[in-house]
Amino acid sequence: VMANNLLIINTTPIGIYPNKNACPTLPYETITSRHLLYDLVYNPAITLFLQKGKAKGARIKNGQEMLEKQALQAWTIWQKNYMEAH
Repeated sequence: VMANNLLIINTTPIGIYPNKNACPTLPYETITSRHLLYDLVYNPAITLFLQKGKAKGARIKNGQEMLEKQALQAWTIWQKNYMEAH
């Protein structure tokens, strides 16, 4: 299964502060440099999930950029709605 699924996304709060020593249960020994591990968690920046993937040579990315883009989009929508109401 892991060999056929090279993108692995943690969409859970597992590993988020203050539970930094937790990670999803996966067969990390099967992760390779062909994998990309994406964690929606951004605090800590490098979760145990990402650490384990990086140790196996996988590319990693946390959720910081997604958080920022969502915030920007929310602000844009809020401003548009505010301007239309006033």
